[in-house]
Amino acid sequence: MTKKEIKRLHRELKIYRREGIPLLLNGRQTTAKRIEEACQIAETGEYMRDYIQDDQGRLRGLSFDFIKDNSFQLYTK
Repeated sequence: MTKKEIKRLHRELKIYRREGIPLLLNGRQTTAKRIEEACQIAETGEYMRDYIQDDQGRLRGLSFDFIKDNSFQLYTK
């Protein structure tokens, strides 16, 4: 990730945290800082975002799940 992307992610996660939206990393509740660190050091894949909504479409959580490069390629071919 570039410094610009990291700053953008930091600002976004800060807003979600302020709104009380749970943040998850690979299925476990975590902090914005840990998500930022994980996204920066991911070498063999990337983190995919999943916006978790309730029945009315309101955001109830934000999950970042690690996808290995070879797994990701299966979905893009």
